Amino acid sequence: MTVLRCTAKLLKAMKARPVVEPARAKNRLGEWTANLIRVSRIQLVLAVSEPTRMGVVIDAAPYALIPERFGQALFKALLYLDIPADMAAVEAESMRDMELAASSSRSVLGTLNQFAYQIESDLWHDKACSARDLTCRLAEMVVIKPKDVGFPSDRVREAFGLAPLDLKHRLKAWPLETVH
Repeated sequence: MTVLRCTAKLLKAMKARPVVEPARAKNRLGEWTANLIRVSRIQLVLAVSEPTRMGVVIDAAPYALIPERFGQALFKALLYLDIPADMAAVEAESMRDMELAASSSRSVLGTLNQFAYQIESDLWHDKACSARDLTCRLAEMVVIKPKDVGFPSDRVREAFGLAPLDLKHRLKAWPLETVH
């Protein structure tokens, strides 16, 4: 079980009522904070893990299925980072019983804003064509604050007890898809 802390904008779009006191996250990547991002007519949800600052992007619609689709996208993102499939499956499964709560960390909101600017730029300049491409590009970004995070991909692999990867060659091999 984990917590998906949502901005007011995302909670409104989801027509969801936040839990006032969510249970403590029991997964490796901790709590997540999510926001709704609009770039032209494209609507995406960006979620960021609080301890690792890993970003996962999914298409916003249908809103009712965001928790389920988020778990699936997280599983694929973890495989991209060469997390063993069994470990990735356990982490994705922990997203199944997700509690929705209001966002609370200004620091994580700062990372969400940093990533949102990058997503908008990538879409406008055709550097990414799908939510999956955007997720992979965010794994290679350096998080500005907090300074001890550095590359989210390194923090994620650390959370699973694995050494960092050299991801520079991987983005070129990732096939492009079209954002709906």
